[in-house]
Amino acid sequence: MVENIMQRVAEQIGCDCVFLPSSEDAGQVIRIYEEAKKEGMQEGYTPVLIVPDEELFRRMQKAEEPAYYLAEYKKHQGKDILDGFLQEIKTDLFKQGEPWEEVIADVEDGEAMNDFIGFLSDDGEMTLDVILAKVPTKHPWEVFAWVPMGGFDECPPTEYIMAIMKYWVEKYQFEPVVITQDIIEGRVPKRPETEKEAVEIGEEQYAFAPDIVEQCCMDATIGQLADTLMKSDLWFFWWD
Repeated sequence: MVENIMQRVAEQIGCDCVFLPSSEDAGQVIRIYEEAKKEGMQEGYTPVLIVPDEELFRRMQKAEEPAYYLAEYKKHQGKDILDGFLQEIKTDLFKQGEPWEEVIADVEDGEAMNDFIGFLSDDGEMTLDVILAKVPTKHPWEVFAWVPMGGFDECPPTEYIMAIMKYWVEKYQFEPVVITQDIIEGRVPKRPETEKEAVEIGEEQYAFAPDIVEQCCMDATIGQLADTLMKSDLWFFWWD
């Protein structure tokens, strides 16, 4: 059954894929990814690690072809989308009588995130079955055209994800690495150096994926997320 879903998702992606069966060696998954990243720079593809399951497969089946998303995302500006999302959140909170300053709060109590968890089992002891897809694009944000996981619950539609990722790749050199049916994880080469910068990034991330503050931060504040960003080399997004 596992091999079957891996095969079906790989066929749905429609590009060269490598199957990485479940193991105890998470480091090996990253080493294979790094090798593919170097090769991809020469051969013109972008690697990404995908965790296949039935929900992701169903979503991909219902999605458009890559060409649609490759054209559609160019109609949008990632920063404008994030600003719009953030304004909606602020308006809702204002109606509820919750000051924005309390949502930000103090920049403290964040926990470093420097290891990928999206392809690990719940106990963290094993990797899940993973597909390394060699997506035929040089632009990291365009991998989502082949893995259109967006548009469910509070997750933005795929073309919005691509526009936002383009903005973050160009501004922060963000590198999407792991995609599951409800998680995006990636690397950034540089941590924010000031609390002000960290809060600004935290506001953008909250606008994109509110659950990373409302459910993943114990204090449910942007300040706690900002403190995490100042300690971390990875960015993590999750939609419940």
